[in-house]
Amino acid sequence: MKKLLVLVVLLLVSACGVKPTGVVPAGPAPTLRNPGTSGRGTDVILYFVMDGRVAPVTRATDSTAGVETALSMLLAGPTTEETADGYVSGLPRRTGPIVLDPGPPAAISFSFPLKPITGVGINQLVCTAFAALAAEGRYSTEATLSLTGTDVQLPYQTCQAS
Repeated sequence: MKKLLVLVVLLLVSACGVKPTGVVPAGPAPTLRNPGTSGRGTDVILYFVMDGRVAPVTRATDSTAGVETALSMLLAGPTTEETADGYVSGLPRRTGPIVLDPGPPAAISFSFPLKPITGVGINQLVCTAFAALAAEGRYSTEATLSLTGTDVQLPYQTCQAS
């Protein structure tokens, strides 16, 4: 009788009244960061835009995976495959020197104006820079960095990735 009572209690507790739901879309699946060591054949994490939010994309590279390299790859835009997966960029395609002052706090200078770039585009730059700094073992203790273009020095920024 005691076993039957325990079984009834377990059945009542397990039927908590929560109804099952279908799949709820919540954006891209989480990715594992693969911060390779500096050198050849490392992975770089770039932040592109999917469904209006900044999302990470891991891309292999044969060159040194520094901040400048990561930002240059970001400014070149998503690959054909990344575009087919739904990634876009809020940044204009740009080339030119990118200069990193590791700080603290880190400061990055670009050879183009930053004022025309939207908040999402600025966030792409910031999140990609933070990922590259982390891959190099340079963690920003302030969790902020400065961006300077030919037209403006922006206030210190943080990564607002989804």
